[in-house]
Amino acid sequence: MIRRCAVSEILDSAELIAEYAAECSISAIGEINPHRELYDLMEKSGLMRCFMAYNGEKIGFAIVLMPVLPHYSKRVANLESLFIAKASRKGKAGRELMQAVEAAAKEAGCAGILYSAPTGGKLERLLEASKPYQRTNAVFYRSL
Repeated sequence: MIRRCAVSEILDSAELIAEYAAECSISAIGEINPHRELYDLMEKSGLMRCFMAYNGEKIGFAIVLMPVLPHYSKRVANLESLFIAKASRKGKAGRELMQAVEAAAKEAGCAGILYSAPTGGKLERLLEASKPYQRTNAVFYRSL
């Protein structure tokens, strides 16, 4: 089951956040340290929506940002996080989270959605194998 949730519900899910951090952190940036005040502000402004996946317990989450991209003057959703706990990845929860995020973005008037996926990860392979998704950019990081 997927439902919309408050960002605090995600951030207060210690075990899920710990597994997410262990798997998805960008080590060059440092440890995951959620900026709660900024998340709250984005949520209150309507620029962010959050979703939780359940199968009797919390098994995953998605956070999507929906700003207007100044260069295009269009609202485009950006997937900030999409995570399913490893023990729950054999089902449909990941796909259902993506569908919920895409429906929310469409409802908010977004022209499309940008997914960022860890290089070599399951999400990258899934998106590359799916027709409606197209590779547009590669993301690189440099420590300063």
